[in-house]
Amino acid sequence: MQKTLINQRFLILFVLLLFFLVSGCSKTVENCEIKPDLERIGESAQENLENLSETELRAMKMSCGF
Repeated sequence: MQKTLINQRFLILFVLLLFFLVSGCSKTVENCEIKPDLERIGESAQENLENLSETELRAMKMSCGF
């Protein structure tokens, strides 16, 4: 029982350390533009002319200048 408790604590500490390491190394995103993808939304609307509630409205384009 004691050995599993030590292993659980080690695993939790290792996962937390790994999380902080990975999150600290991520590059910050700057100068990004998010625009709707009107071509894809239009194609989806044409395919679903009879039932426009099924039109895909979540299409987007994202561009960043790094």
